[in-house]
Amino acid sequence: MTSIFDDINRSSLSIALSVSAIFSIFLIIDYIEHNMAFALFHENPIIPIAVESEFLTYDDIIAGFSMKYPQDWDRAQHIDKSVTFHAPREINSDTNPADLGIMAMQVGSNTTLSTITQNQLNTLKKLYPDFQIQESVETVFLGHPAHMIIFTATDNTQNMRKAMQIWFKEDTKAFLVTYKSDNERFSKYLSTIDRMLNTFYTYKN
Repeated sequence: MTSIFDDINRSSLSIALSVSAIFSIFLIIDYIEHNMAFALFHENPIIPIAVESEFLTYDDIIAGFSMKYPQDWDRAQHIDKSVTFHAPREINSDTNPADLGIMAMQVGSNTTLSTITQNQLNTLKKLYPDFQIQESVETVFLGHPAHMIIFTATDNTQNMRKAMQIWFKEDTKAFLVTYKSDNERFSKYLSTIDRMLNTFYTYKN
């Protein structure tokens, strides 16, 4: 199966894997900004790579996308209409080791990717004083012009996280994809995240 990361600048991907380095798009309310910038996270074990038969389908007609996810992952929907998929917790842990969040929001038809990128970066810098970009590149995500960043920041649980965010625009919607984990586990979940994102597609308006 072709990896979605094949479309991303190979040098950027190698940095993502080696550095073990992802939820926010420009919003008005701080609560929503915070939820999108780093979403809900926690710690945990490595899960095996799921095969297609172990995937469930998530369809969001309102947000306009569909994606498959491992059946042992939890799913949480938020008041800002975003959705987060949580890797399973390990025994005696009340946290999750990795999250994948998806958000869609309406934007103007003339809104450019560069405008979205600048707003997104400004939001992250405002929310996280220790926000540090490790990589920032223009790329292609499943056929869409997109922007990807890899960064670190201390989240609302006061833990340092590494994250990868990819955002792109389709018609009058902007989509934000966020993968985040801790330093040790980030690279271990990339293969599962890759398979999930390979099933991602948007509904045409």
